[in-house]
Amino acid sequence: MTKIATCAFPPSYDVARNLELHLSYIDEAADNGADLVVFPETSLQGYPPNFSVGDPEPALKQAFGAAEPVPGGPSVEAIAARAVDRRIHVVYGLTEAGARPGIVYNTMVLTGPQGLIGTFRKVHVTIPEQMVWRPGNDWPVYDTPFGRVGMLICYDKSFPESCRELALRGADIFVMSTAWPIMPGHGEGMDNFWVRQYDAFERVRAMENGRWFVSSNFIGELGGFEFFGLSQIIDPTGRVLATTGTDSVGLVYADVDIFAGMAAARTALQGPFLVRDRRPDTYRALRGELPTAIDG
Repeated sequence: MTKIATCAFPPSYDVARNLELHLSYIDEAADNGADLVVFPETSLQGYPPNFSVGDPEPALKQAFGAAEPVPGGPSVEAIAARAVDRRIHVVYGLTEAGARPGIVYNTMVLTGPQGLIGTFRKVHVTIPEQMVWRPGNDWPVYDTPFGRVGMLICYDKSFPESCRELALRGADIFVMSTAWPIMPGHGEGMDNFWVRQYDAFERVRAMENGRWFVSSNFIGELGGFEFFGLSQIIDPTGRVLATTGTDSVGLVYADVDIFAGMAAARTALQGPFLVRDRRPDTYRALRGELPTAIDG
C-alpha cells in the first residue's frame, strides 16, 4: 500500500512563509505515514499577479525576483533536505531560474529520500504566461518505489495528449500541480464553470488512461485570483478517493494499492484498452498531415 497526501495550500508571495508552510506540511504528512505529498503550481513563490488585461510589470517583478535554480536554490535545498530527513517524496512548484539570465520556467520538482529526483517544466503555457515563463518541451517519467511518476502543470491537463504521452512513456501516476481559480460570474462552488471543468478533466484523464491522478491547488485569494482548492486523489477508474473540497485548507490522504488499482481499471475495460486499441495510423490531422479546421 502507498499513502498519498495532497494539499490545498494557502498562497502568498512571502517565500520564507511559504517555505515554512511546506516544511510543516511535509512533517505532518510524514507523521501520518505518507509516502508522497503534493503541493500546487508555483507553491514556493506564489502564482504571479493577474495581468491578462493590464500591466505585466508586477507579475514580471514577482516572478523574476523570487526565481530559484534547481538544484541549488536555498528553498529548493531546504525542501530536499527535509524530504531526505523524513523519508518522504515531495512534489512542489516554483518559478525556476534558468541557466541563462532572464529566462525562467514554471517548474515542478520531485524530491525524495535520496534527494532531488527530477523536474518537469510546464509545456502548455498560456498567452499571458508567455510574458513570464519559457515553455518546457518534454514529458519525463521518474521511477519511485511506489510506481512511475509523470508530472504536469495546470493548463497541461486540458490536453488529452499530455497524459496520454505520459502513459505511453510508462507513468503509473499522473501528478499535477496547479493554480486554478474560479471563473467570476459563472456559478458558485462546485457549480462554477472552471471548477466543473477542473474536476471533469482530472477524472477523465485518469479514466481514459487507466492511471492514478493526484492534483494540488491553491485555496484563497492571491494576485487578483480566487483559488478554490479541490486538491484530489483519483483512482484509475475516475473515482475520487480523497478531496479537500472547495472550502478546506491543508492535507487529505488516501491509502492506495497503485498496481491493484490499475488492474481494476483493466478489468473494467478502461484505460489500457483505450491505449491498446488506438489507431495512430488514422490520426492524420493530429500528426500535422492535414490542415487544422477548428478555432486554434
